[in-house]
Amino acid sequence: MKSRVFLILVVVLSVIGIGFLWPHLQKIIVENQTAETEVSEGVAEPEQDSAAVELSDEKSKAVQFTFSQVKRQSMNQVRVVPGRLQYDDRKHVSVKAPTEGVLVEVRVKPGDIVKTGQVLAVLNSPEIGTARADLLQKTAEYELVQKQYNWKSLIQNNVQKLIDALLSQRTMNSVEEEFTDAKLGSYRSQLLPAYSRYLLALMIDKKSAPLAKSGAISQQSKQMREADVQESRAALKALCEQSIYDVRLDRDQMLAELNDAEHRRTISRQHLESLIGARIDLNSDDMKSAEKLSRLEIIAPFAGTIEERTFSQSERVNRSDSLFALAQTDTLWVAADIRESDWSAVSLNSGQDLKVKVIAFPDQIFTARLYYLGRQVSPTTNSVPLIAEIKNPGGILRPGMFAQVMIPGKEKANVIAVPAKAVLDDAAQEFVFIKDSDRSFRRVDIQSGLKTEDWIEVQQGLAGGEQVVEDGAFILKSELLLEREE
Repeated sequence: MKSRVFLILVVVLSVIGIGFLWPHLQKIIVENQTAETEVSEGVAEPEQDSAAVELSDEKSKAVQFTFSQVKRQSMNQVRVVPGRLQYDDRKHVSVKAPTEGVLVEVRVKPGDIVKTGQVLAVLNSPEIGTARADLLQKTAEYELVQKQYNWKSLIQNNVQKLIDALLSQRTMNSVEEEFTDAKLGSYRSQLLPAYSRYLLALMIDKKSAPLAKSGAISQQSKQMREADVQESRAALKALCEQSIYDVRLDRDQMLAELNDAEHRRTISRQHLESLIGARIDLNSDDMKSAEKLSRLEIIAPFAGTIEERTFSQSERVNRSDSLFALAQTDTLWVAADIRESDWSAVSLNSGQDLKVKVIAFPDQIFTARLYYLGRQVSPTTNSVPLIAEIKNPGGILRPGMFAQVMIPGKEKANVIAVPAKAVLDDAAQEFVFIKDSDRSFRRVDIQSGLKTEDWIEVQQGLAGGEQVVEDGAFILKSELLLEREE
């Protein structure tokens, strides 16, 4: 019982003591918190000091610093898209076999430089021989019909002249003298006798006129002789009209045959030209010699380099088989794709110059001229195709090489920009070093925006006019990290 009472008294006294001492304890806690805050602030101060780098005279002289003043300027973001060099389609052809046959000669190999019209191979083809023989036949038929037409035209012209002379009632001697050597065909034996009968009837009628007046002959005889004149005149006129019609008809019929022969010859020529892929010279040795009718020379359509050879001598080829790949590589195409998501940011015009980097030549930048820009977004790649023409005078570029095409974007004006090599990063935070003095530099964190190969836009952190470190910035970063470790 006494022990319980004692315990109660101890508890009561403890509560009273705590209540008396609580204000003093609260003051002590507040003072401790203030001291901890001061200590923590004192610890953070060296971290702030670590953003500044102070170099010794020796280090300052050893490092070759370059500086750039922060200023506002216009920026044009360049998007780099992958591309690949390829042949210029305008200067790259596949020389194909026009028909089936056997290669009796192959005169070039890959890498050979050829001239326009140079013979690349010789093909022996029965189809070519048949086509040439048909053309020769159609040509002979045309020439024969042409001779007949020329003859009919000559007859028609001479008959017309003869009829004009007969109707003008010239003397028989003058007509025969003029048309002795003229080509008249069968019309000479028809027209001249008829004209002679007319002249005879006319002469008899004239001589009978005085006899009829004197009564030596009867009036009936006079009338009969006048009737003979009219009959012979009508017969002559009818014969002339019929002769004009006949000679014109003969000429027109022969002209139709001549046109038909010419059309058939043209069709035969076009068929042969479609087979050999070149114009036909009827006076060539291949057309004149029977042994060469089936021989076909495969020629180069333009000067260039043999890029590929598919068949060798004595091999049989089929129609449309590719025999050679011929190309001019003084210009190439670089093909690339612009992503649909980048389309609104790029700025391209027809004929615009683009910069191209070729992986095989990392230290060179080539210039290419925009040749073609697609109008449709590909559903498979979600991109727009681009073709640019790149000069290759020295032949150092090869089709198939990987390239990077720099596509200019839309211009952004009046932005704060610093050189790209002045911007560093630490733990995903970009920053630059500002020059405070010849040996003192200060780190300034920035928030970047538009980026190009040479410049970076600064959206936050700089106001303009500061001197940022370009060359030597990485050394300052290393010094800053060393100071933090210490």
